[in-house]
Amino acid sequence: MIDDSESPQSAQANEFGASIQATSQSPVEQLLDVLEIEYEALLARLSAHLRSSEVAAEALHDVYLKLRAEPFIGDLHRPHSYLYRMAVNLAKNRRRNDWRMVTMDDAELSEFPDSAPDQESAALASDEMSRALQALHALPVRRQAIFLARWRDEKSQGEIAAEFGLHKRSVQKELARAETYLRKILHRPKQPF
Repeated sequence: MIDDSESPQSAQANEFGASIQATSQSPVEQLLDVLEIEYEALLARLSAHLRSSEVAAEALHDVYLKLRAEPFIGDLHRPHSYLYRMAVNLAKNRRRNDWRMVTMDDAELSEFPDSAPDQESAALASDEMSRALQALHALPVRRQAIFLARWRDEKSQGEIAAEFGLHKRSVQKELARAETYLRKILHRPKQPF
């Protein structure tokens, strides 16, 4: 047997929906009014659907914020259903965003190596840098200027040759001599290409 009578809540919601539609309010104002009046019912229904009252409350809060931003909403036939669907969609969006965020506990983080240098490495690097600067200053002035023009100023060998009035081959020889000297001082073997 089918019961054609409406429940008291649905009859009340239909009457409320009809009265909202009869007013001259904008759809956003109508939705905000329905959200205020039907908050508890929406919260209960969303809590059951989302299986969490906290997530449901957050979704309704997101709905409120979204409506306060005055979005464009066309004709509104069922404001209660519109709010419910809007809250469900915003909850799904939030869940998707949360899944994209990787959370790791301290145990998982301890498995990743720390790329920051320790004190010993930092001291060795500082010492090597000071030796490199001393070696650079010990180079003849022209060789030092050619080396800095190439590696600090990122000039091409042709530009350096024109600047110093040298042949390009002379610039190549000066750079090779500077590199050999610095590798010797820093105890670095020549790296193959």
